Amino acid sequence: MKTYELVFEEKQPTCGGKSPVNTSISMVTIEDPLEYVKAKEPGAECTMTTEGDTIIIEVKRVRDMWARYEFTED
Repeated sequence: MKTYELVFEEKQPTCGGKSPVNTSISMVTIEDPLEYVKAKEPGAECTMTTEGDTIIIEVKRVRDMWARYEFTED
């Protein structure tokens, strides 16, 4: 298993003046980033790319909603 810094962003409906993108940062220890995302987003369409040492997985949700997971190995 590897430990990653995870930057998670998701588009949320705008209401009450909230930011349309919710962002959080955490540390996760997992075997496979893609399997981690698939467990969190069952049935969603996932696209995986890499930028240097960072694994980026983008998830298309219903309508124009989306989520983005960025994994950087610690």
